[in-house]
Amino acid sequence: MIKLKQVSKIYPTGVKALQGLNLEVQSGEFVFLVGPSGAGKSTLMKLLYRAEQPTSGQVLVGGVDITRLSETQMPGLRQRIGVVFQDYKLLPQRTVFENVAFALKVLGVSRVEMQKRVRSSLDLVGLRDSADCLPHQLSGGQQQRVCLARAIVNTPPLLIADEPTGNLDPETSWEIMRLLTKINMHGTTVVVATHNKLVVDNMRRRVVTIDHGRLVLDQARGVYSVGVN
Repeated sequence: MIKLKQVSKIYPTGVKALQGLNLEVQSGEFVFLVGPSGAGKSTLMKLLYRAEQPTSGQVLVGGVDITRLSETQMPGLRQRIGVVFQDYKLLPQRTVFENVAFALKVLGVSRVEMQKRVRSSLDLVGLRDSADCLPHQLSGGQQQRVCLARAIVNTPPLLIADEPTGNLDPETSWEIMRLLTKINMHGTTVVVATHNKLVVDNMRRRVVTIDHGRLVLDQARGVYSVGVN
């Protein structure tokens, strides 16, 4: 699903965010990306959905070198990748339903199909009854669940989450991780960048550690259920 070949990223300021990084993630895997602040985790995540371009190297997603895609090809890429942000990035004047449906409207999905997909996504994250609420009427955990619903409404084969529990209390963080596990069990490849050591240690998934832009440790863990029911 993901293959990075000798990827480096040097910003105009001279900061070397990534240095000769090689990484491969198979379809259906659940991978944690960890490391200290400034290690290069967020840069790597941005490369995966082409918010940034590498200075050198190849970034392949689904067998396609996305560094070579033209701007007209980018919508097709982003339909295949769900993204969850720490700061939610919800449209404040749109309802939960409208926030989740936004990408489908852009794609010209029919109203009937849109209703079906959005309600299915909201059901999965437990927010069907909140479809008509505005973001400010929801808790932080509920807003993050809206982000998850929005990220999976296109049933993407890849979901990437950059610090999805960074603003949440421990109990709510576990709710989000249970949902990510549930999504992964449906076949979606999940990559999560996080500082949450407790979650990483208890979930026993593959852990990739980055420091100073380099991959320093790649640990495979035994699969562990966090109670997705």
